[in-house]
Amino acid sequence: MKINHILKFSKINRFMIDSLVHSQIYFAPPEKLNDPFDCQVGHVGIIKAIKAAIAKLSGSARQTLQDFLQNDELQQMIKSDLEDIKNAGVFCATHKPSLLCPLMWSHYADAHRGVCLVYAIPESFINLDTNNTMGISCVEYGYNPLTDWFVLLPSKDDEYQRHAYSEMIKKVLTVKSTCWKYEDEVRIIRKIAGAVSIDRSYLQHICFGINTSKDDRSLISQIIKHFNYDVKYSEMQRSQNDFGLTESVFSLHAVDI
Repeated sequence: MKINHILKFSKINRFMIDSLVHSQIYFAPPEKLNDPFDCQVGHVGIIKAIKAAIAKLSGSARQTLQDFLQNDELQQMIKSDLEDIKNAGVFCATHKPSLLCPLMWSHYADAHRGVCLVYAIPESFINLDTNNTMGISCVEYGYNPLTDWFVLLPSKDDEYQRHAYSEMIKKVLTVKSTCWKYEDEVRIIRKIAGAVSIDRSYLQHICFGINTSKDDRSLISQIIKHFNYDVKYSEMQRSQNDFGLTESVFSLHAVDI
């Protein structure tokens, strides 16, 4: 069974504490994401991207996109699904190399006062119908990622083109500007926003920031012990490089603090 190892940087606040107490992950609605362009490509934006792609193509490739653009039934389906996206939820995470990224700690973990939670999410959770998930995908970064996708669409095989509509809707939810590339983001998409319960075994590792306070470490340790989690602990430290980070693994128990 495939396991997706993903990282979630977080401030230590009521929402983060609730996620540990209730063993939940939160799928944010698009309007709550920190980038106002994120997941906000409307029907007009899609039409604009198709037309921009058409301008770059010729011959049969150009005709394929023109047919896509002129398919009234398909355009109505796109409009309908873009409305549904407003109700969707996005669990934003990242990959393991980001643990050593100073920007992630500064931007998403309260300037190193927060934590990074490492989850092992099995495919069975993502594929379970009752979870209403639409899959897990890496975010694609670019200056015109949606236009670029349409440019490449005619070169794909027939099987891919038959499913181009559903792939396009997923693409809308997983493209961002190049300036966000440092996040190396991976997303689980759900049809409905809100908190979802997960098995406690999914949380496998908690890493504290350089500036995580002793009180916050103690609080988290007590919660972990009380709810019978089995996690590894580590903390970030300054490396020998001028601005580098390194991870130090250690044992942590509430009674030791």
